[in-house]
Amino acid sequence: MIRLRYLHHSFFELSCSDRKILIDPFFNIPKGIKINAKTKCPISEKTLKNVDIILISHEHFDHFDKDFIESVVGNKNCKIVAHDSLLNEIKAPLTCKQAIAPSKKIILDDISIEAFHVHHPNSFYPLGFKIESPDTTIVHMGDTFLMDSFNKIKADVLILPIGGQMTLDVVDAVRLVKTIEPDIAIPMHYNTFDFIKASPKEFKEKIEDSVVNSKAKNLKFGETIKL
Repeated sequence: MIRLRYLHHSFFELSCSDRKILIDPFFNIPKGIKINAKTKCPISEKTLKNVDIILISHEHFDHFDKDFIESVVGNKNCKIVAHDSLLNEIKAPLTCKQAIAPSKKIILDDISIEAFHVHHPNSFYPLGFKIESPDTTIVHMGDTFLMDSFNKIKADVLILPIGGQMTLDVVDAVRLVKTIEPDIAIPMHYNTFDFIKASPKEFKEKIEDSVVNSKAKNLKFGETIKL
């Protein structure tokens, strides 16, 4: 059984094949960054020490909680999967670092992780991730605008931003769902900050009113679904 838990912003926990995977962890805003978050992760960092794999889509602080990641690696031989440029910033044993790049696929036990290009101009090497277990394919889009290449993506579960400004807004997110046609579409990256206000209700309604067979699932922070 696969369990997917929405933790905060673009931060998800995936429990699959006795492995715990974290995607884009974000607990705290680093010192020196003058911006206030409107929301926070409902759980403590201490409850997520037993982690097997961490995926990082890009270098922005709201996807890359460096202090948390280094604390996890200090407690267990966790694999950090990210672009080389990010791995170089992390204080961790080389055995814990697993570089990945667009179109590259790695296999960790029976879980396949593939990275792909996304369009996020404010980032140097932004990635999306395709995570495949024997039964389910989950795609996490990271931060992105639309790209023509996305019509090649296949997913059972699609996790995508809807906040606009630096990513897809609701309208373009619905377009992407219509393009990929996942079984389940889960919105993320909205309402955490003032400049990414969006309505998950509007997203869900637009999906339901369309001809696509996908179902929108709006998760609260801390909520888990079984896949």
